[in-house]
Amino acid sequence: MKKYLLMIGLILMLPARGYAAPTENVVVTIAPLYSLVQGVIGDTGEADLLLKGNVSPHTFQLKPSQVAKLQKAKIVFYIGKGMEVFLVRALETLPDSVTQVSMMDQPEMTILEIREGGEWEHHDHSAHNHGEEEHRDHSADDHDEEAHHDHDEHDHHGHEHEEMGDSHIWLDPANAIVMVKAITKELSKAYPENRAQYKENALEMISKIEASDKEANAVLEPVKDKPYVVFHDAYQYFENYYGLSAVGSIVVEPGDAASAKRIATLRKKIAETGAICVFREPQFSDKLSRLVTEETTAKLGTVDPIGAELAPGPDMYPQLLKQVALELVTCLND
Repeated sequence: MKKYLLMIGLILMLPARGYAAPTENVVVTIAPLYSLVQGVIGDTGEADLLLKGNVSPHTFQLKPSQVAKLQKAKIVFYIGKGMEVFLVRALETLPDSVTQVSMMDQPEMTILEIREGGEWEHHDHSAHNHGEEEHRDHSADDHDEEAHHDHDEHDHHGHEHEEMGDSHIWLDPANAIVMVKAITKELSKAYPENRAQYKENALEMISKIEASDKEANAVLEPVKDKPYVVFHDAYQYFENYYGLSAVGSIVVEPGDAASAKRIATLRKKIAETGAICVFREPQFSDKLSRLVTEETTAKLGTVDPIGAELAPGPDMYPQLLKQVALELVTCLND
């Protein structure tokens, strides 16, 4: 009887979790990336998110407490120095013990060039393969974090100079999968005891992304040919991936000024293309968006590229894909 009770006691003393070491001191900049990182970490720990709530990385400033957190980090995951400008100086002062991981620098990442000016031509949808049956087939082998990921249907641009590319890369679901693989690889280097758990979590995260991708594509199907204007040029990855018909942005970057000439040009573009909506963003004043719609037939809509109202966590990124799709459709379909 004593031997039996001893065995029970030993079993109860064993760790309840299926990982060897807690994942600690991982810092992530923005919520969509945090979702992917936390999805891979899973129950082994919790990463720290720098930007919370309705805050844009274009205007954010680090607090002293956040700088201290970065100094103590083991890994810092960020999109790229062109996105998190606030991070550049802090990264330069980090000790060599901190691993800095830029998503823009990942070898298989699709990087699109920054578009110049505020108006663009319609996409040729015949060149896109975004139907549900034509979405990428991610086999089990392809899910390995070191596997090659094929982007044949995407435009490729040199990513070795990230400052030359559009840094809103997370709005392409295929790029998100590349990020999950890169995150898995880096976490496995830092915490090799948890490699098997990270890989299992990564496979689950990729499955969620693929499912949301299909849902978003189905939702967007009826409006792919409907033209619209956005507040700033944050969505070309989403447009390129799903074959949408954005015709311009009010500003290229949120801090840019929109001249009277730009406003007049966009109003003319709206009239010429029959643009149905002008989309504002909740992180910024809608004054310019409202101004552009004046004297036009375009409606005012809202779209959020970072999902400020969504709860941070593994489910946030899949929800973001569907939310952006629904926000576009809500205005374009009315």
